[in-house]
Amino acid sequence: MNIKIGAIIKKLRTENNITQDTLATAIGVTPQAISRWESEGGYPDIELLPTLADFFSVSTDELLGYKLSEREQELSDIKKEMERLGEVGSVEDRVAYARNAYARYPNDYEIRDNLAVCLYFIWEETHDEALFKEIESLLRSVANECNDDDIRYDAMNTLILLYSKVKQPDKATAWVNRLVPMKYCREIALSNGIGDGKTKFYIQNEIDKLVAGLGSAIQTLVLSEDLPNDPSTWEYKIEMLRVSNQLYFLIYGDNLMYHHSQLSFNYWIISTYQMSLGKTEDAMDSLEKMCYHAVAYDISYQKDRGKHFTSFFVDTQIYPEKSKDFHELTEHTQCYYSLDKMQNKRYDCIRQEPRFISIIEKLNQYAK
Repeated sequence: MNIKIGAIIKKLRTENNITQDTLATAIGVTPQAISRWESEGGYPDIELLPTLADFFSVSTDELLGYKLSEREQELSDIKKEMERLGEVGSVEDRVAYARNAYARYPNDYEIRDNLAVCLYFIWEETHDEALFKEIESLLRSVANECNDDDIRYDAMNTLILLYSKVKQPDKATAWVNRLVPMKYCREIALSNGIGDGKTKFYIQNEIDKLVAGLGSAIQTLVLSEDLPNDPSTWEYKIEMLRVSNQLYFLIYGDNLMYHHSQLSFNYWIISTYQMSLGKTEDAMDSLEKMCYHAVAYDISYQKDRGKHFTSFFVDTQIYPEKSKDFHELTEHTQCYYSLDKMQNKRYDCIRQEPRFISIIEKLNQYAK
């Protein structure tokens, strides 16, 4: 019998947040037996292998260590495809794929969380009660059981959003209170220094995260239901977004790299309010800036990976290489999405203007 079986049982048990007592009860042995197997003091009886494999939703070969790498590769491929569908797939495609992945790996919390998020987009349109309960159950299990902080907190945040949508502030607050306060987060703790000689890097990383968070918060405030979408707020919202854009230039200088994406989106939002106010020339100015930053983002996406920002506020920070954390499988450019926004009928009155046509032509050069 493969000597790795004890380590594999421990790995599967830990990944699924299952205690030795729970596993022992489920397969009909003592907790001491589980402990002995995991410490390589013995092996399970051969007749227990199918029961153990079924419990963890793996094959007996995987349990013995023969195909663990294949299982991990399949899981990696599944998660990359879920990420890809998150970029370009329809909601229906995402749900169908996530359901199949969940049926194959029901104990994988990342897949479970992804399925809940996919279902959430359908629920937003249908408000189906059964679907709500399924999403809630999936998210609560991840939030209560998963050991991976990032996955667990992602589930908590989605739960908070879910409860806020159905006007259940007490439940939302209960989950909010389980999150770590900002003053105790990892970036702030590291920026205080931990004695490894990297304090400047940690401080600049905190600055980078705070600017991104502040920019996102301002944008969310502008689009929030708490600020009525009527003429009384439009000039106010425009100014808020302009200040947000200035913040990025203040911290990053002209070398914005991937932050061009945020400015492009902000200028597009500004243009929508200007069109509503009848300020078509101002809207054209904003659309030209949207186009400039969309193109700059797409160029930066291709040529700046692995390069440092140049501002003295963030010059230790690097444009991330392709990874699971940053658009690994993006299939459309920023210009593609900008072109899509330009199809809105609000722009029909300026669609034949030379400046508008020039913007479309420029975006088309980089759209894919």
